[in-house]
Amino acid sequence: MTRTDIALLISAATIMLIAFLAGNAAAAPASCIDTKRSYVARPLNATQVWVQNSIGTRKPPIRLSTTCRHLQSTIGISVSAQFSCIDQGDPVFATTGGERQSCVVTKVEPYTAAEGDLPEKK
Repeated sequence: MTRTDIALLISAATIMLIAFLAGNAAAAPASCIDTKRSYVARPLNATQVWVQNSIGTRKPPIRLSTTCRHLQSTIGISVSAQFSCIDQGDPVFATTGGERQSCVVTKVEPYTAAEGDLPEKK
């Protein structure tokens, strides 16, 4: 391999890295919700949960996709962040009647209303 070939490879790798970083920076990050502080969680549909902090400066809510099923009929949902913010792999617990299911967060994203979301309980 000549110096020219190496320079071309380095240039191509640099361009790909810049494009990758720019693509990831375009997506807005989800709020950091710390479950060690007070938060509110409610089902959005059968598998997704709406979460927002309830103490301190109000942060934008987040949408969690989970491995849970039938969340629309739950009476309680709790989330436990393994570190300081809720993230993929964190446990979710949902109580339906006398049964409790344990599942995992598969995706965290900023909340935007979507068709099919359950209305907020008053």
